[in-house]
Amino acid sequence: MTHLQAGLSPETLEKARLELNENPDTLHQDIQEVRDMVITRPDIGFLRTDDAFILRFLRARKFHHFEAFRLLAQYFEYRQQNLDMFKSFKATDPGIKQALKDGFPGGLANLDHYGRKILVLFAANWDQSR
Repeated sequence: MTHLQAGLSPETLEKARLELNENPDTLHQDIQEVRDMVITRPDIGFLRTDDAFILRFLRARKFHHFEAFRLLAQYFEYRQQNLDMFKSFKATDPGIKQALKDGFPGGLANLDHYGRKILVLFAANWDQSR
């Protein structure tokens, strides 16, 4: 197990191995392969390329390197094209406070039986006119 997998239960590690093709022996190599693709897109400002961040995208794409890189690139392209959305992205911002009051997704304190976070949406509270 690597430091990137620390805190995961044996069941979660096994699930990652079976369902996501995650291999602790090649984890750093997998991350580096995605990181090496960053230079192919000089038009994108990749703000983060640390191991833990790239690992999220690898897991989201079941360790298919190119697909993980494509998702990473799309994420930063979106951020780049919508700078105003991410300028003051703080919980103290009035717009963010209102979104939270309106029922914007929130996380439950407890995890599901697989140890995953549970997100809750209160769509009925959303005011579409704002």
